[in-house]
Amino acid sequence: MKILQLEYFIAVVNHNSFTKAAQALHISQPSLTTTIKKMEHDLGYQLLQRSTKEITITEKGIQFYNHALYLVQQYHQTIEQMYDLKLSQTPKIKMSIIESTAYWVSDVIRQHHQQHPDQHYQITEILNPEILAQKLTSFELHLGISNDPIRHEDVVSIPLYEEDYVLLAPDDAFEQQTPISIKGLPIILPNRPYQVRKHIDDYFTHLEEPPNIVMEVERFGTAANFVQQGMGYAVIPHVYYQSLQQQHLQLSALSIKPTIKRHIYINFARNRQYSKHVRNLVATCQKYWATDQDGKAHNMIYQ
Repeated sequence: MKILQLEYFIAVVNHNSFTKAAQALHISQPSLTTTIKKMEHDLGYQLLQRSTKEITITEKGIQFYNHALYLVQQYHQTIEQMYDLKLSQTPKIKMSIIESTAYWVSDVIRQHHQQHPDQHYQITEILNPEILAQKLTSFELHLGISNDPIRHEDVVSIPLYEEDYVLLAPDDAFEQQTPISIKGLPIILPNRPYQVRKHIDDYFTHLEEPPNIVMEVERFGTAANFVQQGMGYAVIPHVYYQSLQQQHLQLSALSIKPTIKRHIYINFARNRQYSKHVRNLVATCQKYWATDQDGKAHNMIYQ
């Protein structure tokens, strides 16, 4: 069975119509119908049930569809990677970040690109450390930013900086600007199982008092919008607040007592040979934060 046949079947399911799928694929409807019927004959079971009014997918068709999606995705990823190798001597650097680091990472990438103007980049967001470890060790990513070290024997985690969490509040919410206790305050928190949520849950467990959660959201930007609307207060990383200031929102970041801290790490696979450009990007991240790990990091990444 060919990839093209799988793509035809996926198109029929997605469009729920042979006519619309044929138009999207730029082929004739009879040709598409014949292809699907041949697939069903070769497989020995029915993928789709057809009537004069609609198309429905069978249970076996659903399982086949899921496998087909995976195979087609893997095929195109492989082709893209092969194309990258042919395109130039500097394949794109694939790096994952977390939302709160987007502002400074963009500055680092700008600096790196000034040194390497022929370099291309692909930036994604990965919040789950287990998924990040899997993508680093399967060589789908070169680098990944995390807010905890990656606990994997084949991943190296280098600390970049430490930061406090702060309380995001409207400018006029509190008279005093001294550290604020967040006990009992209506809090907007990230959804589980994000690492930031784990940090905050652990904090309240240590305080032996449950948080007063009024809302759970996916992103810090969403939380900031709800704080702006007076829906509650958000606990966010201090570095992320610095990026919010660029938006000129009427929001303040107040110190929390007792403090909540976290470390940000840059991660890479231990057993991968990295190009000079990738190594330089790691060094640029370290230089940006003026860490004292520069010599050690270079020794680790060159191994």
